[in-house]
Amino acid sequence: MNKVNLPENVKQWLFMGLQVMIVLLAMAIGYFGHRYILQAQEDLGILKQARSIIKENAIFELPSDEKLQHGMVRGMLESLNDPYTFFVEPAAHEIQTDELAGSFGGIGVRLERDTELNWRLFPFPDSPALQAGVQDGDILIEVDNLTITTSTNDITLLAALRGPIGEQVQISVRRGSQTLNFDIERQDFPLPTVSWNLLPEAADVGLLKVNRIAETTADEMREAIKDLQDRGAKYLILDLRDNGGGLVEAGVDMVRLFLNDGEVLYQQFKDQEVEIFEVRKEGEFSHIPLVLLVNGNTASSAEIVAGALEKHERAPIIGVPTYGKTSIQYIFDLQDGSSIHVTSGRWWIPGVSFPLAPDYPVTEDPSGITAFQKAVEILRDE
Repeated sequence: MNKVNLPENVKQWLFMGLQVMIVLLAMAIGYFGHRYILQAQEDLGILKQARSIIKENAIFELPSDEKLQHGMVRGMLESLNDPYTFFVEPAAHEIQTDELAGSFGGIGVRLERDTELNWRLFPFPDSPALQAGVQDGDILIEVDNLTITTSTNDITLLAALRGPIGEQVQISVRRGSQTLNFDIERQDFPLPTVSWNLLPEAADVGLLKVNRIAETTADEMREAIKDLQDRGAKYLILDLRDNGGGLVEAGVDMVRLFLNDGEVLYQQFKDQEVEIFEVRKEGEFSHIPLVLLVNGNTASSAEIVAGALEKHERAPIIGVPTYGKTSIQYIFDLQDGSSIHVTSGRWWIPGVSFPLAPDYPVTEDPSGITAFQKAVEILRDE
């Protein structure tokens, strides 16, 4: 390759041009960097100033920076005046995530406080904890790097023991005068959302109690109904009382078990098109006689189930008016394991108003017997 020799004056001009470019680039970086810093200071200036004042002047012991940041986030969300937009700390977020998933990774123990407020472990049969050597009554003193004391609350403790399925957790227990350490691999444990039984006084009536609506709920209901039918159930009572809801689409899946076709609900998120959920094939249990029980704590996706079945005249509703929550919250994970729930959309069922009024108003009683009696009466009359 031939070498090109440039005249000295050309080299000088190129060198000067390069220096000018470097200077201009440095000025641009400085200018835009300064603007960015000013913008960041403007965005967070009051928060930083307030934190600085507290640290310099407060006479009491301050919480950790993490706690201070959590308080700032809470205050910001509370200013929106929306009861459904809120902050959730890491431990509580872990528990809520498990409940919506319908299962969790754990070691298979029951936790109980003793009279001295120690946390004692009682492993389930064939659980990972039992197989590792944990015994009934062992006092839990550490989970990974978390020291367990009498002041440790149950939410913090459960979140520490739970985690991804297949990952190991290290626990330390006190047994008499010994301190024992165990490395235990977490396994999948279901968190049932549905319980069921035949009514003792009406053996052909099956009762399904749904306490929340998670990813697994429709499948749980399918298994429960098949079991009830195998045992002679010809009628069903679906009890949604005190069900605060859960996942919207899981509620839609519950509705699809009982309808042949038609619309279930409409939903819309900010700056997005309206989405319509429908039933496109005949539900497995679309012909079995059904009644619903609701009360003032029946909310959100539980109201979707009740409202959709009422719209299609699939099941009469017994009880008192429902809660009336038609907003949808997105859950955003934050970097420390906490989360914020933000109202981001709404759902509605055309022709149905919320709170949902029952077809058969029944005054609530502590035992709930009146509603059951009315349900059996209606089913017998069909």
